[in-house]
Amino acid sequence: MQIRYISYGTSKTGGYRHEKCLFESCLRFLAINHKIEAKLIRKSQLFESPAAHIYLMLWAFFQSAGDINIVTARTGVSAILRNLFNKKQVWIVLHNYDSNDNKSLSLNWYYHFLFYLLRKQKNERIKVVVVANYWKRFFEKEIELPKVHVFPNLFDTLAYEKHRSKHKDNWVHLGQFSSKNDDGIFPLAEKLSAEGYYCYFSTLNPNEANENKNFDVLYFPHFNEYLEHISRSICTLALSRIKEGWNRVAHESMLLGTPVIGYDAGGLGDLLKESKSMVVNSVDEVYECITQNLFVLPDSSFTEKYDLNNFAKYTIQICPN
Repeated sequence: MQIRYISYGTSKTGGYRHEKCLFESCLRFLAINHKIEAKLIRKSQLFESPAAHIYLMLWAFFQSAGDINIVTARTGVSAILRNLFNKKQVWIVLHNYDSNDNKSLSLNWYYHFLFYLLRKQKNERIKVVVVANYWKRFFEKEIELPKVHVFPNLFDTLAYEKHRSKHKDNWVHLGQFSSKNDDGIFPLAEKLSAEGYYCYFSTLNPNEANENKNFDVLYFPHFNEYLEHISRSICTLALSRIKEGWNRVAHESMLLGTPVIGYDAGGLGDLLKESKSMVVNSVDEVYECITQNLFVLPDSSFTEKYDLNNFAKYTIQICPN
């Protein structure tokens, strides 16, 4: 049995790490009873124009030749069309969907066509995988897709615990530097900076790193540096203006002993409520939480639920017998 994970991108984003964990969990689970051949196929580039997306779809069409093909949303149509008339499986990972996130017209059309194909496909070989229960409910009820499977973000919790700092600096991690952040985060950083807090974003793109009057954008060449920096911060913010899949940075912060404050936005809301973190509705509330030290950390049951050792519990619901 050949299992393929077909991906693209220039950075190891949270989405990529989630998909890769699904791929590796599938390998471990099926290797118990099958001889497995694994192929991770990745284009290290972005495809932003309509012409580039067409190229991506053609590339993905020819790559989707495994017995199980784990693909992204933007390569889902290609994988479905390639495997309409055979017995091969296609697992499409949909991290989120927000009609108000300024998609281009062509990409918006593409998603509607993908959803149309998924609604028409009653075959269980074509599977949709999401990262949170919020998205299972959304895609099944709002988009009317057939059965949707949940495979959450799983973490090697012991590895994160090794980087927990006993000392906290007066640092506020503003989250990942992204256009999806609420614009109010910048005046919030100005207010916090005036109160003596050091505010910073983290980024996966070294070209985005820079220093500003009220905040810095930090790129960490080594993952351990990123973990240690967050561990020394008093909190991490998750103030997304769109409905998020889950927010891996927020979850990592909790594992490092750093509380999270955020908006109830899609799967991020699931994460915050499950972990009993501070859920807010405005940057003014964030300011009050920080200056009054209203921080909460999840209990051990939350941490254990998303430990990597639980992979089989989630994989068995998706994998073939």
